[in-house]
Amino acid sequence: MSVKLLTPETGSLDLAASTACDRIATPVLSPLRDAAWRRLLDIDWRVVATIAARLVVVAAGIVSSIVTARALRPAGRGEYFLAVTTAQLLAQFTNFGLPSGNTYFVARDRSLFTGLLANSFWISFLVVPAIGLIWMGLSSSGFGWSATSHATSWFAIALAPLILFNLLGSNLFVGLNKLGTFNAVQVGGAVVVLPFMLLAGHLQAGPTGFLTASVGGWSVVALVIAVLLRRHAVGSLRFRPEVFRMTFSYSTRAYLATLAGFIVLRINVFILHALAGSEQVGYYSIASQITDAVAILPQSIALVLFPQVVSSRRHRGRTTVENALRTAVILAVICVAIWLVAPPAIQFAFGSRFLPAVPVVRAMLPGVLLVGVTAIVSQYLAASGMPVSVVVTWFGGVGLTAIMGRALVHRYGAVGAGVTLSVTYGVILTVLSILTWRMAVRSSQDVATHEEN
Repeated sequence: MSVKLLTPETGSLDLAASTACDRIATPVLSPLRDAAWRRLLDIDWRVVATIAARLVVVAAGIVSSIVTARALRPAGRGEYFLAVTTAQLLAQFTNFGLPSGNTYFVARDRSLFTGLLANSFWISFLVVPAIGLIWMGLSSSGFGWSATSHATSWFAIALAPLILFNLLGSNLFVGLNKLGTFNAVQVGGAVVVLPFMLLAGHLQAGPTGFLTASVGGWSVVALVIAVLLRRHAVGSLRFRPEVFRMTFSYSTRAYLATLAGFIVLRINVFILHALAGSEQVGYYSIASQITDAVAILPQSIALVLFPQVVSSRRHRGRTTVENALRTAVILAVICVAIWLVAPPAIQFAFGSRFLPAVPVVRAMLPGVLLVGVTAIVSQYLAASGMPVSVVVTWFGGVGLTAIMGRALVHRYGAVGAGVTLSVTYGVILTVLSILTWRMAVRSSQDVATHEEN
C-alpha cells in the first residue's frame, strides 16, 4: 500500500507513514540513543589495516613532495603538479565509471571478472592515450584548451593510462574481497615509485625529470598489478562489449558523479594557474598534499563499508550513520591538530619559502571534515543504485566551485581556492544527506510492506 508522508495538502502524517518512520528511526537514530559511544568506538581491523597501508603510501607521497618542492622551488613544483593534475583529469574523464563498476559487479558476480579486467586493460592503454592525443592535437590547433606546455602534455598522456589502470586493478581486488592484496599493492606501489623520485631529485632533473621518474615508477607498478590479476582471469583478455553493455548504466552514473567530484577537487588548480600563476599553485599543492593525506581515513572506512551496505538493506541506514558519526569525530580531532601544527610542520618539511601554504591548509580543513563525512554518506546512495540526483548534486558543486573560485581566487589567491572548496563541500554534504534520508524512508516503507505481505 502506498503511504504519503507529511504534505502541504494534508498537513498531517497518517498511521502507516508514522509506522514507517518509526521503523526507519530505529536503525538510523539508534547510535544517538543506545550505547552511542560504544558503537562509535568499535574498531574494524580491516579499516585499521587499510589505513595503515595508506599511511605508508601517504608517507612516501610526502617524501616525494618534499623532494620535488626542494628541488623545483614553488614555480617548478607548480609546473610539475599541474602536469600530474592534467594526467589525473585525463584518467578521470576516460574511465567510463569502471572503478566503481569493477568493485560493484565483481562483488555481485565473479564470472564477470575476466571481462572487467580485459575492458580495464584496453580502456587504460588504448582509449586513454588516443583521447589524450586528440586533446593535445586540438589544443595545438587552437580548438582546445591546455594549461600545460607541449612537453609536459606528453608526460600527462603517458602517465594517465598508468594512473587509471592502477585504480581499476585495485578496485578489482576489492571486488574480489582481497583487501590484503589491495593493501599490499598500494604499499608496494609507493615503495617502487619513491626511489625513482629520489633519483630525479639527486640528479636535479627539473620538472620533466620528475615526470619521467613518475612514468617509470608507475609502469613497474602497473605491470605487477596486471600479473597478479591475470592469475584470477579465465580465457583471453579480448575486449568484452557484452560486459561493457551490462555494466554501462550503473557505471555511467558512478562515472559522472566521480568525475564531477574530481573536477570540484582539482578545478581550482587551473583557476589558480590562470589568475595567480604557478607560485600560488605551488602553495596550493602543498596544502592539497596534506589534506589528501587526511582523506585516507574516510576513504578507508568507505572502502570497507561499501560491501556491507550493499548486502544488508535492513541495517543500511544504521550502519551508514554510525560510520559517518565515527568519521566526523575522528576527523574533527585531526583537523584541529593540523590547524595548530601546520606552521612549524610546513617550515620544517618544505622550508620557509612555503610558509604561505599555512593559511591555505587552514582554509581547506573544514572541507576535509565535510568531504570525509560525504564519502561515508555516499556509500548508502551508491549501494542503492546511484540515483541520478547524486550526479546532479555533484555537477551543481562543479558550477559553484567555478563561480565562487573565480571570484575568491582573483582576490585571495590560493587561500580563496581553499575557502571555495570548503563551502562547496558543505553544500554538497547537506544535499546528499537529505537525499539519503529520503531514500532511507522509502526503503523502510518497502521493507514494512514486504513484511506485512
